[in-house]
Amino acid sequence: MQHKFQFLAIFKKKIFRNIFFSFAGSLALLILLYGAFTFPMQKQSLMEVMHSEAHTLSNSISLVCADAMVNEDDSFIVEHNMDVINDSPNIFIITVSKSDGTILESKKEEWSMPETLNPMLKPFEQKNEKYEIIYSDLQKQDLFHYAMPIVISGIDWGWIHVDFSLSKYNKNMKNMYLFLFYLTIGSMFVALFVSYFLAKYILTPILELTQTAKEVSKGNLSIQAAIKRDDEIGDFAEDFNTMIQNLSISKEELKNSHNELEQRVQERTYALAEKSYELEELNRNLDIRVQEESEKSRKNEQLLIQQSRQASMGEMIGNIAHQWRQPLNALGLVLQNIHFTYQMDDLNDEFMQKSVDKGKMLTTSMSKTIDDFRDFFKPNKLKENFSLDVSIEKTVELIEASYKNSNIEVLTNLEKDIDINGYPSEFSQVILNILSNAKDALVEHKDDKRVVKIESFLENTNVIISIEDNAGGIPKDIINKIFDPYFTTKEEGKGTGIGLYMTKTIVENNMGGKLSVKNTHQGAKFTISLLL
Repeated sequence: MQHKFQFLAIFKKKIFRNIFFSFAGSLALLILLYGAFTFPMQKQSLMEVMHSEAHTLSNSISLVCADAMVNEDDSFIVEHNMDVINDSPNIFIITVSKSDGTILESKKEEWSMPETLNPMLKPFEQKNEKYEIIYSDLQKQDLFHYAMPIVISGIDWGWIHVDFSLSKYNKNMKNMYLFLFYLTIGSMFVALFVSYFLAKYILTPILELTQTAKEVSKGNLSIQAAIKRDDEIGDFAEDFNTMIQNLSISKEELKNSHNELEQRVQERTYALAEKSYELEELNRNLDIRVQEESEKSRKNEQLLIQQSRQASMGEMIGNIAHQWRQPLNALGLVLQNIHFTYQMDDLNDEFMQKSVDKGKMLTTSMSKTIDDFRDFFKPNKLKENFSLDVSIEKTVELIEASYKNSNIEVLTNLEKDIDINGYPSEFSQVILNILSNAKDALVEHKDDKRVVKIESFLENTNVIISIEDNAGGIPKDIINKIFDPYFTTKEEGKGTGIGLYMTKTIVENNMGGKLSVKNTHQGAKFTISLLL
C-alpha cells in the first residue's frame, strides 16, 4: 500500500510533530546557549574597544595639554579639545575638571566654563580611571562616558571626561541580534526539512501498519501489511502479519467454542433456575430462623440484665444489713436505758426527750440508707452530666460498712471537678460490681492487711479510673475469660458470672468507653477509660 506524502498532511501526524519539535527545540536551545555565552563576551569586547580608544585619547589630551595645565593656559586646552572633537565624529563632549574647581567643557562648535560640574560626572572622579554607559539629559541618549585623572609630575591636576557616541556599539549589537535571528530562522528550516525526511522514513511503515490494524479491528483478518524492510520495523511487520493469521485461527476456534458454550449455558440456565427456587425457599426459612434467633438473643439479654440486677440487689441487701447493724444496736441501747431508768424510778421528761431525739436520729439515718440504695437502683432513661468523683464516693459509701466488716480499707485519690455525660446509676453499678469482686477476692485470699485503691486522672481527652486490690491477682489461665457471661470461679450459689460481663457491656456499649484488667505485683487492676 503506497502513500503520497504531502507536507501539510504529514505535519498533522503526531509522530512527525514530536520529531520536528524535539529536533527544533534542541537547535533552539543550542542557539540560546550560544547567544547566552556569546552576547556578554561580545558586549564586553565592544566596551573594551571603546575603553581603549577613550584611554588613548585621554592620555593624548593629558600629554598635549600638560604645559597648558601648568601655565593655566585654558584657551589652549579648549582649542585642542575642540580640534579633537572635530576630528572624531564619535566624540560629543570633552570636559576638563581642574582641581581648583575650573570646568572647561568643549563641544564640536562651542565651549563653556560652567560654574559646577554635572552631578552625573562627579562619581567618576576617582583615583583610577572609570567608564560606563550613562544616559545624557543634554544629548537625550545613552553615551559611553570615560573619566581619567590628570597627573603631572606626581601632582593631581584634575580629571578628563570624554563622552562617546554609542552608534558604533549599537550597530554592532544590532548586527549580533540579526545574526542570531537569521541563525534561528535557518535552524528552523533545517529542523523542518530534516524532520520531514526522517519522519517520512519512519512514518511510512507505521501508517501502513496503522491502516492494517484498523482493517483488523473491523474484522478483516485476511489483510496483510505489505512492508518489506531489512530492519526492526520489517521484523515487526512480519510478526504483525503472523499475529493476524493467529487471530484468524483463534476467531474460528472461538466461534466453535461459542456455539458449544451457548448450548452449555442453556443447560446451566435451566439448572440455575431450579437452584434459584431452592435458594428462595431457603432464604424464606432462613429469615424465619434469624427472627427466632434474634428474639431468643433479645430475651437472653433481658434475662442477663435481670439476673445482674437481682445479683446486685442481693449485694445491696447485705450492705443494708451492715449499714443498719450499728444504728439498730444503738437503738436497742436507747430502749434498754429507758426501761432501766423507768425501773429505777428516775424517768423524767428531760431524759425521755433526749432518748426520743436520739431514737429519731438513728431512724433517720436508717431511712437515709434506704433512700441511698433506692436511688442507686433507680434507672436513668436519659443521659445527664454528673460529677465523676461524687458518683464514685457515693458508691463507696454504699459498701463502706460491708468493707469495714471484712476489714478492708478503701484508699481514694480522685481528680476533682470532672463531669461526664452518661447514666449515673449505670456508672455506679460498674464501680459497685468491681468493688464487690475485689471484696470477695480479698476475703478469700488475703489474711493480712486488705486494701483497695481507687484513682482517677486525666489523660489527653480521656478520664482514667483504676481500681486495684492486693488480693494476689487473677490466675493467668482465666484472666481472659472473666468478662464472659456466666463465667465464675465462685462456688455454686455464690456467684452468677454475669457481674463483670454486664460491667463491660455498660462501659463499652452504653458509655462508649473501654474496660480492661491486668495483674500487678500486688493483685488485680481494673482500668476504665472514658471520653470526656
